[in-house]
Amino acid sequence: MGRSDPWIKQFYGKHIKPEGSVALLGFTDNRFFDGDLYDLQLGNWDINSDWSLPKKYDTIICLRCPYFAKDPERFIIKCYEHLRDGGNLYVDWGLGDHWRFD
Repeated sequence: MGRSDPWIKQFYGKHIKPEGSVALLGFTDNRFFDGDLYDLQLGNWDINSDWSLPKKYDTIICLRCPYFAKDPERFIIKCYEHLRDGGNLYVDWGLGDHWRFD
């Protein structure tokens, strides 16, 4: 999930309510949410690869890392491809998007 301050963590906990099967993209542990973990450090997910998850999920959460996507539109499309109909996608671009611009 990247670095975060206590206010953001508290906000996420209050407003993000995962339902059903959950995929946590960019998470290495279940301290914040419970679900299947996918992360570059775990060797099972790279936001800039042609990634695929083993199943569709009711909830996909990707916080504080999507601004690393070289193709943000493709990233969102890939998320929706792995989301069940009527599922929820939670994405937070954070404040790190400045690296793309001169």
